[in-house]
Amino acid sequence: MPDETIDELEAAGLFNVTKPREFGGFEMPYYVFCELVMEIAKGCPSSGWVYAVIGEHNQTVAAYYTASAMQDVWGSDPSARIASGNAPDLKVNRTDGGWLLNGHMKFSSGCDHCDWHVTGGKIDGNPAKFIFRRGDSEIVDTWQVMGLEGTGSKDVKLKDVFLPDHCASPANFFGPKFKDAPIYRQPQWSTNPYSLASAIVGAAQGALEIFIDDIRERTPRMGGKFKIRELQSIQMRIAESSAEIDAARRMLLGNLRETHDILLMQDELPRKIMARNRRDMAYAPILAKRSVDRIFYASGATSIFLSNDLQRYYRDINAGAQQIFLDWDANSTIYGKVALDLDPGPVSW
Repeated sequence: MPDETIDELEAAGLFNVTKPREFGGFEMPYYVFCELVMEIAKGCPSSGWVYAVIGEHNQTVAAYYTASAMQDVWGSDPSARIASGNAPDLKVNRTDGGWLLNGHMKFSSGCDHCDWHVTGGKIDGNPAKFIFRRGDSEIVDTWQVMGLEGTGSKDVKLKDVFLPDHCASPANFFGPKFKDAPIYRQPQWSTNPYSLASAIVGAAQGALEIFIDDIRERTPRMGGKFKIRELQSIQMRIAESSAEIDAARRMLLGNLRETHDILLMQDELPRKIMARNRRDMAYAPILAKRSVDRIFYASGATSIFLSNDLQRYYRDINAGAQQIFLDWDANSTIYGKVALDLDPGPVSW
């Protein structure tokens, strides 16, 4: 993403939607945030994805870290942004006043635009979560991919990165914002990835609008005195794809509204709701992919040129649907076991 896009999102106040009020945030419900993700992704899937990631991390830090950690991040710079990364081989070694982190983080979306990182690891064998300043960490441009190229989801090498004690929390820790708003007590893994699913659904809507605009005045290239829009098959493809996108959108936003309403009344979601949330965060991208596959097939040979926006949306949506927390096989199995009163095994809710 260009710096100018990040600056525009910042100037519009959009990064404040999920941020705590103490640091200039709005503490809006997660369904408001995800609707914004959809709208941004409709115009640019990569921009929507990065906005989804950074906004989610504002929620994550407020919900699962200490007040001292929040002060470190936003106290002197309320506009500070946070990236993440997957570091399964992270090494955590004790030093004076904290820890030294060494390892290699992958899939750090938007890392070029962030000064802080969150990741997970273990301390003395116990799962923990960390937030630390990027500092001299090396960003490695490994992001040579088929889709979502603009997210810049590069690798980050950590070498003796200092982590203060108060910036490490046990995996099951809830921060001081837990009681303030439903957004800060929503279960992380059965709610937060809705932002990424929302980016995919928003991108599908953008693809459909591109297809409709392009096909409206097109005539057959092999001859014919009619417009392609007059074909019933095209009309039916538009209708079915539109229905799938609408269904995915309503599914995501409806589930998030219900989640919000439940957490207004109690501190935890019922397990069946969490399982349903995980099912639908994976199913919405499936609907989005189907909707775009159908119209891309009908878009003709010119759509395969890299200068055509539709092929970019097609690639971005398929790339986004590969995200690990949106995996249908895993999430559908969890839901099926819960529905059948079976033990789902170790699940990160």
